[in-house]
Amino acid sequence: MTSTVETQPVTLSAPSHQPPQYTRWLVVILAALIGAVVAAWTADATGATTVVELDGLTNADPTVLTAYNFTKYIYDIVSIAAVGLLCAAALFLPGHRDDRRKTTAQAWKWSRIAALFAFCWALVSAFRIVVNYAYTWTIGFDDVSVNGVISFLSDYNVGQSLGFTTILAAACAIVAARSLTVNGLFWAAGIGTIGLLPPIFTGHSATNGNHQIALDGLIIHIVAATVWIGGLLALFIARADITATVRRYSPVAGVCLGLVTLSGLITFVANAPVESLWTTEYGYMALAKLSAVVLIGVLGWMHRRITIPRLPDRNAFIRLAAVELVFFAVVVGMAATLATTAPPENTDSDPTLALLGYPMPDPYSLQQVLTDWYPSVIFCALAVSLTVGYLAGVRRLKRRGIRWPWPRTAMWILGWTAIIVATSSGLGKYSLVMFSAHMVQHMVLNMLAPIFLVLAAPMTLALRALPTNKRGGPREWLLGLVHSRFSRFVSIPLVALGIYLSGLYIMYFSGLLEWAMGSHLGHLAMMFHFLMSGCLFFWVIIGPDPKPRRLSYPAKTLLYFVSMIFHAIFGVTLMMGTGVIAETWFVSLEVPWIDGAEGLLADQQVGGGIAWGFGEIPSIIVLSALIRQWARSDEREGRRIDRVAQRAADNGRPEDDPHEAYNAYLQRLNQRAGED
Repeated sequence: MTSTVETQPVTLSAPSHQPPQYTRWLVVILAALIGAVVAAWTADATGATTVVELDGLTNADPTVLTAYNFTKYIYDIVSIAAVGLLCAAALFLPGHRDDRRKTTAQAWKWSRIAALFAFCWALVSAFRIVVNYAYTWTIGFDDVSVNGVISFLSDYNVGQSLGFTTILAAACAIVAARSLTVNGLFWAAGIGTIGLLPPIFTGHSATNGNHQIALDGLIIHIVAATVWIGGLLALFIARADITATVRRYSPVAGVCLGLVTLSGLITFVANAPVESLWTTEYGYMALAKLSAVVLIGVLGWMHRRITIPRLPDRNAFIRLAAVELVFFAVVVGMAATLATTAPPENTDSDPTLALLGYPMPDPYSLQQVLTDWYPSVIFCALAVSLTVGYLAGVRRLKRRGIRWPWPRTAMWILGWTAIIVATSSGLGKYSLVMFSAHMVQHMVLNMLAPIFLVLAAPMTLALRALPTNKRGGPREWLLGLVHSRFSRFVSIPLVALGIYLSGLYIMYFSGLLEWAMGSHLGHLAMMFHFLMSGCLFFWVIIGPDPKPRRLSYPAKTLLYFVSMIFHAIFGVTLMMGTGVIAETWFVSLEVPWIDGAEGLLADQQVGGGIAWGFGEIPSIIVLSALIRQWARSDEREGRRIDRVAQRAADNGRPEDDPHEAYNAYLQRLNQRAGED
């Protein structure tokens, strides 16, 4: 539920009926200890701490094994607290009463506590590098060497991911400790959120079959859980009046509940057979975790029905939130152990599962593209949520009696439909197997879908539909983003063009495609770059949404033709190329219907032809939009001049008439020419 009322002032004076601050911190510590006990019990029940004796091989050190499981729980607790508190400070608190760009006293307090947790997060992450090194090589801590740890950091994915996380956690701590503005809190929260991601791509979900679905689900699961748990922790320890903050947090918590539940189920099904839910200890623990999440959802419903209506009296809220935090700690304890325990294996032994995340598809055909779907969880979730949000905005305007053009709504739906087809249909499967199919996906994400999304004017809809809040809210954040230095920089025409074309030349001629194909992180980054760079470029060219700088229509037309020239050069270069791009990746797949290196080169040349010829349809749409916008602009300018002329005539001031002023200007030019 969205509040449109004036937000309450934020002070640090605690009401007399409110429990003391130290009592609430004791509850937080107690909840963390209960979670640790649950983590230890879960590890014992699933056999995660059991040392298996293997003949002829070095056995795991019990101390290392215990540290491997226990530090994962500590890592999860401090990272959730750090990032969650920062998200709460940035998203749920209104800005300062005198200047909404500045943080309030409560936000400042949360950011300093978050900085402390982020510093602990960096320390635990650094220690886990040593623990994971010893665990990987089945040695004790006494045998750990500096050179070995350095090699582990530089040569192994697990070490690299923990190294990146350590750096990002430290950066998050520094930015959070120095933030005095809402923008600074957003930056700290963003850095921390990115820091949560690297270990995801090196866990069990990254090595099992269906790892693309599992990893997508796990990303959504972890980010949603962090915002949900961290927001409740922030409200629980807050010293200020939380009435306005709860109004912002409550609907987000409801969304997070749905995301955590659904993504958790998706991740489990992608990692393990469904029947293992009721036949293995791992499945029993997953069901117990799901049950705890459902109970937390019930407690959240009780908040909305009982405690929130009683605010600003916080007694009932704090008592119920204390129970909720205990359940959250239990869930985190179970999740930490399940993350360090290998799930039951699927029986499918297709060797391509480890590379693709799905079995080798049948030979390419249009029927296979239309029927053999493999959903991209992240893009499907984005498509559904943003389409629902767009339709909700249209409905809100309709209730106010404001008409929103239906073609824009159709464009939005059409754009996200194109994205889902490109990423989740059979085309998404073949894009990792055939260069030509990958190029079709690239063109749809980079040239076709962005045109529809930009013409739908989502920012204009959001600015009209979202309520205004003097202390800062989603509408004010969107306006701040549009007029930010970042937006002013990337909307420079040549900068937008450079970002747009970089996906063509840097990706394909620098070796990045090899990494993007073999890494799910790289694959996601590549597809998001295609989509976002396309949206940026077409926003500058044909976007009806507000932008920080204006560009004349002749300049827009010239800029678009320049981009088409570079597209054509790129396509011709691929068609005439003699070397296979990302050859190691495509050769390792051993696609049965592609005949060796010659077949790969022929398919790449087909991809070049697609890149060269695909621009025809987008060009028709873009040029039609430009001509229509140009004509409307001239019409609006003509009507403006006519209105000025009419006012000049009504006021008896013909010199204010633009037509008369222009005629006088021409007359002066003629006089000067006659004098010369």
